[in-house]
Amino acid sequence: MVKCRHKFQDMDNNLLTTLIIILSFVFLITTMVFMVLWARRRSIGAITMGALFAVFAPDPVMEQTIKLVEEAKEVQTEEDEEGEL
Repeated sequence: MVKCRHKFQDMDNNLLTTLIIILSFVFLITTMVFMVLWARRRSIGAITMGALFAVFAPDPVMEQTIKLVEEAKEVQTEEDEEGEL
C-alpha cells in the first residue's frame, strides 16, 4: 500500500515552525513591554517579579561574584576584630 504524501507537507511543517517561532518572539516582546510599563508604575507585583527574576536568572560571572562576597566578608570580620581591640 502506497501512502499518498502531500507534496507541500514539508513546507507546511516549516511554515508552522516559523510561525511558532515568530509568535513566541512577539509574545516575549509584548510581555517585556507590559513588564516595563508595570514597573514604571512602581507596582508591588512588578517589584516581586523583578526580584524573582534576579533570583532565578543565571549569573554569568558567578565565580567573580562569590569571590567578591567572600573578600567583603573577610574585610568586615577584620574590621570587627580591630574595633574590638
